[in-house]
Amino acid sequence: MDERGYVAQALFDRLRADAVAFRVLSDEGELAVPRPALAGMPRRVARFAQDFDLALVQLARPEQQGWQFLLAWSDDVGRPSFLPIRVIADYYRGARRLLRAEELLAGAPDTLFIYGLLQAVEAQSLEEARGVWLSGQWAANPRGAIERVGRFWRARRDIRLIAQAAKHGAWQPVRPELPRLRRALHRAVWPSALSAVRKALLFLEGRLQPAGARVAFLGPESSQLRERVERDLAPAAIAAVDPQNARKAQVGVAVDPPEGYRHRFQELIAVEKAQALPAAAAQVQRALLRWLECRVERRHPDAVVGENPRAARLLQFACRHGIPGLSDFMQTLLNCTIHCRLRAPILMPHPYGIVIHRNAVIGSRVTVMHQVTIGAKHPAEASAPLIEDNVYIGAGAKILGAVRVGRGATVGANAVVTLDVPSHCTVVGVNRVLGGAAVVRERHPDHAAVVNT
Repeated sequence: MDERGYVAQALFDRLRADAVAFRVLSDEGELAVPRPALAGMPRRVARFAQDFDLALVQLARPEQQGWQFLLAWSDDVGRPSFLPIRVIADYYRGARRLLRAEELLAGAPDTLFIYGLLQAVEAQSLEEARGVWLSGQWAANPRGAIERVGRFWRARRDIRLIAQAAKHGAWQPVRPELPRLRRALHRAVWPSALSAVRKALLFLEGRLQPAGARVAFLGPESSQLRERVERDLAPAAIAAVDPQNARKAQVGVAVDPPEGYRHRFQELIAVEKAQALPAAAAQVQRALLRWLECRVERRHPDAVVGENPRAARLLQFACRHGIPGLSDFMQTLLNCTIHCRLRAPILMPHPYGIVIHRNAVIGSRVTVMHQVTIGAKHPAEASAPLIEDNVYIGAGAKILGAVRVGRGATVGANAVVTLDVPSHCTVVGVNRVLGGAAVVRERHPDHAAVVNT
């Protein structure tokens, strides 16, 4: 089993531990779950990614009864790896409900056969491996499979064509007929008015919030870097934009940008010309995956970060977008002072009395309780803390100076931190670290391939 298989198996084990019924529909990360469990899947997958130090870089809803996830991590040599996961309840395509969740969860061979066939027809692609799998499902229950085919294709020649291909494992005659089979399928199953409206809304949402990212590579030395990044991040739908159309890009990659370079990108990744290509590509890939992860958190904060009270959402919105009147009002109302850049939402269950220095760096999925101070040791100093991902900061804690709080660490209530805190450790009192290096040594062997440290 490769790395992707281990991550998928760990997700299946998590679902079983949470008592969530599911059915694996294919080897490509497709799952069926009951309708009531579908709404909670974004939170479950996000929590799974957080616990296993994976990056959730895509979260989309292509159909009204389905979610699309993309998990990312670094392999043993630092290259990005991806696991796409598609979770559905009822099987919809184009506002048409083709199969119910109860049928998919039962997992009968005839149901799996028709599910795989419908996917191939809708995608207009029937590869050799898919054909072998379909023939195996047909052989387990030919009578049930042909009855399923008759539900969607009424013409005898269509039923005969599919039956002969499945029986003999010869799908060559079916491939040129896929466009006609798709048209016949759409005539046999009509969408309801409500499903059509929901599909239109999802389509509009997908246009306004696309899953991929448009990246502009600036500078004559960036061509090789562009090719390598596009190749390695292809599953994340990274699309390079010509420098002439740089205004359409969301992220810019600049080689040796001049001092004070002004840009309109949401994110600018600066690369030194003297860097070797592998090191520069790794830097850009890490930054792009980080940006995608933060974008998922901004789009789905309740699912990924946690449910913030309305006051915390307004406070962070005002601070993130620099709205002068609203920002000053919310900070005064809540007795908070937040001057740093918030790349991703912060969980603030009780947003009162929080002070964060302008030079502080806050990671993803960080929980900050009330009366917390993240600042400098002295008002004249510019150095401020770096808080990594998945950190919990208890009420009244003080983190001061140029310190790094490692990912997954816990800062206890009223703790005072002026020294670095290792990952996955707990600090209480005044710089009293519980666990220390022993915690790190225990965790690394268990997650050597997937932990992003």
